[in-house]
Amino acid sequence: MQMKNTIMVAALLVTIIFFCLGCMSTEATEPQNNIQMNVETENVTENANSSLGVPKVPRQNLIVYSTPAKYSYQDLVSDIQQLQNLYGNIVQVSSLCTTLDGREVFDVTVGTGDNHILIFGAMHAREYITIQIVMRQLCDAIDAMNGYGGTYQGISTAELLQDVTIHFVPNSNPDGVAISQFGLSSINSDSIRQKVSAMGGDFEQWKANANGVDLNRNFDADWQNYHGSQYPSSERYKGIYPGIELESAALIKLVKDYNVKRTISYHSCGEVIYWYYKQQGAVFEESKRFAQRISGETGYYLDADYTALDPAGFKDWAVYKLGIPSLTIETGAENGASIVAPVPISRFNNIWQRNKNVVYATIYNLKYE
Repeated sequence: MQMKNTIMVAALLVTIIFFCLGCMSTEATEPQNNIQMNVETENVTENANSSLGVPKVPRQNLIVYSTPAKYSYQDLVSDIQQLQNLYGNIVQVSSLCTTLDGREVFDVTVGTGDNHILIFGAMHAREYITIQIVMRQLCDAIDAMNGYGGTYQGISTAELLQDVTIHFVPNSNPDGVAISQFGLSSINSDSIRQKVSAMGGDFEQWKANANGVDLNRNFDADWQNYHGSQYPSSERYKGIYPGIELESAALIKLVKDYNVKRTISYHSCGEVIYWYYKQQGAVFEESKRFAQRISGETGYYLDADYTALDPAGFKDWAVYKLGIPSLTIETGAENGASIVAPVPISRFNNIWQRNKNVVYATIYNLKYE
C-alpha cells in the first residue's frame, strides 16, 4: 500500500509539473505582436488610460522611431498598417490617389470633428526627411487622443483634439521620393524608368514626381506667370496646366471636399515659415496670427516676401484662391546649420524638438485666436 501511495503522489507531481510547463509554453508561443503589446502596456502602467485600456504607440515596433536615414515607401506602409491595426477606432486610412508608378498617397486621419486641418510632407522628393516629421506628429496625436498627451497653453492635448479632424499626408510624392532615395532601380515601370533616365541629372537631388513635374509649381496661383523648365525635369517644370498631376489633384480635392481650415506643407531645407501670398483683409489677419503662433512654437523666422520666391505653390493656391490660412515650413537648417538637401538624418532630433507641438499650436490658433 505504501508503494502504491508513493506511486500516486509521484504521478500527481508529474501532472502538476507538466501543467505548469504547458502554461509557460502557451505564453511563450503567443503571436509576437501580442508579446510586444504586453511589454509596451507594462512600460506605461503609470500612465495607463483606465477608461479605454489602450496602450501607447509602440515606439519599439515602428520603423519611424528608429530614425532611418532613408525612410522608404515600404517603411511608411508598414508603420501605417500597424497604426491602423492597433488604433482603428480613431485612425482612418485612405488613399488620395495611386501614382503613375503604382504607389499610394495615404491620408491618415485622426479625429472626427468638423474642423479639418491638413499637414503633409515631401512634396519635393529630396526633402523626404519631412515624412518622418509628419509620421511622428501622427503618432503623438494618437497618444494624445488616447489620453497620454500633455498640455498646450494650459489645455490638455486630448481636449484640443476634440471637434477636430487632422489629415496627415506624410508622403505626398512617393514616386519622386523613391527616385531620390534609391535612383532608377526604385521605379516599377520600365517605360517610366526610361523616361526618367532620359531626363538625366543627379537622381538624389530629384524634386519632381515620376512624370517630371515639380508638384509645388503645379497649383493655380499665378501659374501662368511662372517660367521654369520648359520640359519634364527633375525640378522646376510646372506641367501643362495647374492641378494636372495625380498628386496635386488629390490634394486639391481633399482641401475642397473637407473645407479644410488650416494647412501646413513641410519642406526642407531652412528654418523659415512662408505665410503670405497676396491675401487681404480678414484672411491676411488670420494668416498672420497663424504664422506668428507657429513661429513662436518653432523658433523659425517669418518671411512675407513672396516676390522673391517662385509662384504656383500649394500654400500660394490655398491662401490666395481659397482664403485658407496656410504655411510652408522649411526645416533642417536649425541652429545655423548649412542649407543642404537631402537633409542629413543627424539633424532630425533638432527638427523634431522644434516641430513636435506644431499640431497643437495649429489647433489652438484655429480655436482660440
